[in-house]
Amino acid sequence: MTTVTRARGGWWHDFVCPTHGTELLEARGDAFVCTYGCELRGEPYASAWLVLEHQAAARLARTAARRFRRHGDPADQAQALAVVREFADYCAEITAEWNRDSESWMLQGKLFKQALTEAIWATQIADAVVVLADEPAARETMGAPVATMLGALLDTIVESRRVLVDDRDDLTSNYVAWLDAAGALITRALAALAAPTPHGDQERWIAQAVEHSAVALGQDGWEWEGSTYYHLFVLRAYLLTFAGADQAALDPALVRRLRRMVDVLVGFAGPDGRLPMLHDGPYDRLGVHLEVLEICVLAGQLWDRTGLDTVEAWARRRIGERHDGLEDLLDGWFSGTPLPAPSDALDRGSVLFADVGYAVVRSEASSLQAVLDAGPHGGSHGHLDTLALYLYGDGVAWQPAPGVPPYGSALRRGHYARTSAHPTVRADDADQLESSARVERWEVDPATDTTLVQASSDTAIDGVLLERRVESIGGILVDVVRATTEDGSARSFTAAFRPAVPFEVVQDGDGWRTGWSGPSGRRLHGHHVADVASVLVDAPGRGPSDDPTVPLAVGDWTATAPRVTFVSVFAEGEVSPIASVGLDAGRLVIALSDGRTLERELLP
Repeated sequence: MTTVTRARGGWWHDFVCPTHGTELLEARGDAFVCTYGCELRGEPYASAWLVLEHQAAARLARTAARRFRRHGDPADQAQALAVVREFADYCAEITAEWNRDSESWMLQGKLFKQALTEAIWATQIADAVVVLADEPAARETMGAPVATMLGALLDTIVESRRVLVDDRDDLTSNYVAWLDAAGALITRALAALAAPTPHGDQERWIAQAVEHSAVALGQDGWEWEGSTYYHLFVLRAYLLTFAGADQAALDPALVRRLRRMVDVLVGFAGPDGRLPMLHDGPYDRLGVHLEVLEICVLAGQLWDRTGLDTVEAWARRRIGERHDGLEDLLDGWFSGTPLPAPSDALDRGSVLFADVGYAVVRSEASSLQAVLDAGPHGGSHGHLDTLALYLYGDGVAWQPAPGVPPYGSALRRGHYARTSAHPTVRADDADQLESSARVERWEVDPATDTTLVQASSDTAIDGVLLERRVESIGGILVDVVRATTEDGSARSFTAAFRPAVPFEVVQDGDGWRTGWSGPSGRRLHGHHVADVASVLVDAPGRGPSDDPTVPLAVGDWTATAPRVTFVSVFAEGEVSPIASVGLDAGRLVIALSDGRTLERELLP
């Protein structure tokens, strides 16, 4: 039975409904159906589907090969061999010719539009070959056709890396990490087949990964773009690159960088293990959960402890019964003994990632976690969300970073990358500019369970100073955001609330109360006051990008003045522990329901 469709793949991001912005479902005959019943035919959907189909076939080969190694069922070996040989037979027809459908901005591929897609696919095929080659009979079955395919793939990888790094001078690109991963695994697969490796051994590719990691990562461990997904993307590529390596023999500087990348995930994850998806990346997609699980499994073999237990548990919950078991078969990824975790591995307290500008504010008294985006724009994968404030709890995303739908959707740039999709400030209902912010204060006092972060930007809105201070006080979260015009002219400023849960607004005297309803009766309470006349409008809006058609209430809080200060106080609980919030002579006064009073100064 044929497993592989003998046709070139396109760009998977085109596999999206143009009407609803949701990723399409599987092919049904010649139609590609969306969640809401749309039936789409032809291009670009057919070639986009082929990407997913080819990637699934490669994963099937990898899974079956490793299942055979674990359990010895000949049917698994036969299935893996069939997929690998079918791809080899088809690639023999096309590997001399570049894909003519590639777009000008892409690194041109052969089996796919993009060499990047080819590299991701090739890592799975190469790993399957390495495992299958343990058996002499399987090596003979694969033989020259598979070695020829791998050699041609390696030529493509080498040429693509040359174009990207030498011609385009783009060594920091996340593509480079995947080209190196593919090069390393293909080289390893060729060696397993006793075939020539004309582009050097695996050490060459590991050395190139060391070179890439030195320029693509900040000292705080973040991949330079500041996108959660592309951080995962690059980390996964690095871990794949080192297949078969002795942990103790890896470059110490590289190991330290990898550890910081893992610590980013530990320090950034919500209390339930959910990773906030800042900037470009899928909000909630099976493929990403599988990628996170693979990272957790491989990192767990590089060190004896990673701190990723809750992250892995979250990924497994989201995958559920859809899991084919591959990641649980990836034992023995390295050849040596796991390294001891560093003694200064990041804990789960509040943390500032100084290079990327993300502040994570936590409290021992509450599961409420705030993430302040005070970093650079992030390039092509960045969003116009300077000084946005994202809120997460245990088992609920109150006000999450929304991610983006597949890139073929007009909603990626038309909505989700824009300021209006994010909980930050805009002026005159216009998008922010591509900009950076700076963190000016960062104070953490575990003894009093308080964290304070203050940041500002004078480049997000032309002619405006934007400031935000977020403080957690024993589980009470205080958010003060101010916009000030440089020339003293009045402008219309809007502070946005972007819930991912049912949300209601009630006016309360000179301010407002908001109620946020999470699963299992969870509640978040907000109390909001401004220092000038304002209005908080409960309006219809879009939710996170996994399903842009789901209508959700959002909040737009608007005031027109030369300077406006918006103050919000949040707390979780069945009932609000906050009795009232008010402003008195430039100070914030919070009356708690237990009779206590908290006073804080506003921004100076």
